[in-house]
Amino acid sequence: MVQRNQNFWGTAVGRRLHRIAGIMLIGILLPACAGSPPPSVSMPEDIRETTYYARKAVKLFRKGCYAGALDYFQDAHERYAAADQLEGVAHSLNGIADIYHRWGEIQSAVKVYDDVIEIYQSLDDSQGVIQVLCNKSAALIALDRLETAAEILRQADALDRSGNQTPIRLRTRALLSIRKNEPQLAREQLDQALAAAEADQPMQSSIFYAKGHVELTADRPAQAKVFFGQALHLDRAAGAYHDIARDLQSLGTCHARLGDHRQALNHFKRSAKIFALLKDQRRATEVIEQLEKSARRAGADIQTTLQWIHQWMLNPNDGQICD
Repeated sequence: MVQRNQNFWGTAVGRRLHRIAGIMLIGILLPACAGSPPPSVSMPEDIRETTYYARKAVKLFRKGCYAGALDYFQDAHERYAAADQLEGVAHSLNGIADIYHRWGEIQSAVKVYDDVIEIYQSLDDSQGVIQVLCNKSAALIALDRLETAAEILRQADALDRSGNQTPIRLRTRALLSIRKNEPQLAREQLDQALAAAEADQPMQSSIFYAKGHVELTADRPAQAKVFFGQALHLDRAAGAYHDIARDLQSLGTCHARLGDHRQALNHFKRSAKIFALLKDQRRATEVIEQLEKSARRAGADIQTTLQWIHQWMLNPNDGQICD
């Protein structure tokens, strides 16, 4: 497969990631919709293999292997576009936008979301429009464009006459409430979203993580720990490596806040190892800083752990979990 530039608008990866602030809040603002299966579409025999690229992209995205997922979403986009299969074009573009969102290239994600919304509108696919409106709103919340984000959510509410998209709408509204420092309203919205999520485990995980963030922000780490643990249970079952690492980092933060640096070490070690295996240098570096701080407080030797982390980070042949 041709290796593509990961930056859709040409800025350097390191520079764009450096601009990301508020790690915990960014974590709950992330979209999950790229994990949905690719559409089943009828197309000419010579390009039916497009479904392979789309499914591979979804598989990698769910793991948290975003660079590889981007390659496959790009390939699928090209092939669906060549066949003028608009459902497939929308699905692959939404995946591309979600990856830029997760990489912190929020402005780029918003531009691609706009293209996806236009396609779903042309297909009269209101469910698709609602999902992408919510993703765009979350991106705008990350940019602190709160009034615009609220207006987009009102558009999503008006479209969802069947109530099928209630969990994602309520979850996104809770994110807006969190950013507006309305924790009690956020709790109520997240409880309603969880009740409506039913068997949607990725959505349930993101809701539990958001509930943990609300409690940690309110300086209630013991309560936050329970919710992060529930998110971790679901993410382990799904094999969502990146989200497992995120959950472990948050649990480590809870233990550190509670003064239990031995338990914090345990969680930070596991988190940093996963980020290293995913070759996510930025996140691994963040966790290493937390790990080293707790190690000093606990009087622990972490050199062996750091050796594994650095080996996995620097050697491209170690930890082929993104194959």
